[in-house]
Amino acid sequence: MKYTILSKSLITCVFLILSGTLAAQPMCNFRVEEPDLAFKDHEKLTYVVTYTWGLFNTDVGEAEFEIYKIRDFPIEYRIVINAKTYKFYDKFFMVRDYYEARFSIPDLRSIYFYRNVSEGGYLIQNTYNFDWERNVINASIKVNQRPEKNIEMQMENCTLDILTYFYYLRNLNFDDAYPGKAYSLSIALDGDVFNIKCRFLGREKKKIKAMKRKVDCLKFAVEVIAGSVFKGDESVTLWVSDDKNHIPLEIESPIIVGKVKARIAKYDNLKYDF
Repeated sequence: MKYTILSKSLITCVFLILSGTLAAQPMCNFRVEEPDLAFKDHEKLTYVVTYTWGLFNTDVGEAEFEIYKIRDFPIEYRIVINAKTYKFYDKFFMVRDYYEARFSIPDLRSIYFYRNVSEGGYLIQNTYNFDWERNVINASIKVNQRPEKNIEMQMENCTLDILTYFYYLRNLNFDDAYPGKAYSLSIALDGDVFNIKCRFLGREKKKIKAMKRKVDCLKFAVEVIAGSVFKGDESVTLWVSDDKNHIPLEIESPIIVGKVKARIAKYDNLKYDF
């Protein structure tokens, strides 16, 4: 078991999968007014990450998502995510990740994104400023001790950062979704823009540990990106609550070595009863 594969997959893959899932309408045309949002100020979601490899199956870390309203005119929200491995697993592959993003309402457009990742000795920082007039992202990328790179990234189909997508997808309407319906999206991460597809698999009841009951869910299969973590032919499965909150509840994904899962553990200050 290579700890570099583990450290780069446990937390970062969770963000890619949770936030990189759907775009049912042209991004530039999608709007949602504040009273109709699926979330509210100071909502907090906590996910536990589990790694499975052979007989090894244990919770190894967690990620906490919190969203704040920071401006009224124009309306702007700020997302903060902190992720870490538990103390015992720090000895094998320490993860300390910090993510931050800002986006506008009603268009849910990315304004700013920051990523500071420390995973098993691998260090990376991303800073994005989104220029919607020119349809480009002004990005600063730094990896380990290499010199910082300042680049201009062209947006594809109104590309967003991965955190904003997490909250964007929750505001989509799935009433007309049918099994097999395909969706696509565009995500900016590091110095690249990734195009990802997914399929709606249907609705099902799934037992969710944190709720201690079966929950009505929307189920999706997400296409992954081949590379150091994924082979490129796996099926990543995502379950989202089939209610007005549209909370991602659980994911399951095979990786090159083993399988990674994430499940909702705690939820506070939801907009709608759950």
